[in-house]
Amino acid sequence: MARANLAAVPDGAKAPAKPKSVAEAAKSGTHRELLVAMRDRVATAVNNPECPPRDLASLTKRLADLAKEIEASDSRAMDDPTVYARKLEAALRSVAPDHELLVGVDEFDDRFDASAV
Repeated sequence: MARANLAAVPDGAKAPAKPKSVAEAAKSGTHRELLVAMRDRVATAVNNPECPPRDLASLTKRLADLAKEIEASDSRAMDDPTVYARKLEAALRSVAPDHELLVGVDEFDDRFDASAV
C-alpha cells in the first residue's frame, strides 16, 4: 500500500487557494494563474479517453509548451531578489515562525517611503 505524503501543518495555516478556471484567471488573475489554468484544462482534455486522436498531438504539444512557460516564468521570478526574499521569508515563517531572523519583523515590506528619508 502506498503511503500518502503527509506534512505537519502550522497553527493558523490556510488551505491552498482553489485554482482558478481559465475564464476566472483571464478576467482577474495573474499571467501565471492564467497559464496554470490553461495547463490544467489542456491536461484534462489530454487525459480524457474520449479525446479525438487528431487533437491529441496538438494538445500534448500545447501542454508541454505551457509547462515550459510556467517553469520559465517561475525561474524569472526567482531571479528577482525581492520575490526571492519574499518566498524565503514565507517559507521560514511556515516552518519556524519564531525564528531569530523573524524577530521584530512583521512582514517583508519593500515599499518605498520618501518621508522616511
